Amino acid sequence: MNKNPFIKVAIACSIALHVGLVIFLVVGTMLTEHKEKPKPKLSSSKPVVQAAIVNSSDVQKQLKILKDKKIDAKKAQKLRDDKLKREKKRIKDLERLRKKRQAEKLVADRAAKKSKAEAAKQKKITDAAIKKSKAKQAAEEIKANEAAAERIKQEKAAADAKAKRIKDEKAAKKKAETRRLDKLRREKAAKERAEQEALLAKQMADEAEEISRGDQRRVLSEIEKYTALIIGAIQRHWNVDESMKGKQCVLQIKLAPSGVVFDVKALSGDRIVCKSAQDAIYKANVLPVSKDPAVYAKMKEINLTVQPEFD
Repeated sequence: MNKNPFIKVAIACSIALHVGLVIFLVVGTMLTEHKEKPKPKLSSSKPVVQAAIVNSSDVQKQLKILKDKKIDAKKAQKLRDDKLKREKKRIKDLERLRKKRQAEKLVADRAAKKSKAEAAKQKKITDAAIKKSKAKQAAEEIKANEAAAERIKQEKAAADAKAKRIKDEKAAKKKAETRRLDKLRREKAAKERAEQEALLAKQMADEAEEISRGDQRRVLSEIEKYTALIIGAIQRHWNVDESMKGKQCVLQIKLAPSGVVFDVKALSGDRIVCKSAQDAIYKANVLPVSKDPAVYAKMKEINLTVQPEFD
């Protein structure tokens, strides 16, 4: 067993001290006994040699004390050695435990670092996946919105086209109905004219037989009279303006025996004046007509030159 050199020195010093103390006590005892004994008076002048007697019992006691102390010192040393050994073992165990905990901490730190790195990597992957998913979703939403906008645009275009088609169909139907009604009116008017003409022809045929040559002058006079009356009637219903001044129109007017106007045609002249004159005649509706069949026969279809009059 390796002992601490300081402990060995301490033990040696202790033993030497105790041995020196024992020797000191023994020598002291011997000197005391020698001093107390009376010196014998010698008559001789020769020196006397005296021997000190050492008590062996005291020496044994001192030796036993020294031996016991040495044993106690060994026991104390052993206790100190055991304590030191235990302390070393405890320190060694603590160091081993520290190293173990340090190793465990290092392993844990590495594991935590690795876990943190893996978590960061996983988060990065997750964030990238989320970003990609969001970008894809945004792109899909944009695409869906564009598709919806295109669909709405197409639906609107289809609705507009349908509305236009319906409008065109209605306009076409209305136009066709207008043409049909115009045709019916024209057919009715033509029929009425044909009937009036037939009636007029019959009347004229009947009246022609009654007219004689002797009435020619009177008929002409009547024609002039009724022509002036007709012009006056036209002037009364004619709306004129300054732009017509100095302009005229030649009209062909067809009259029924009652004076009803059933046709007016512009033969020549200013277009605006002719149209205005025609409106005036249709507005008048009935023009002065002679009851004389001979006069009517001459005036049932007359060509009349009209010119606006201004006050």
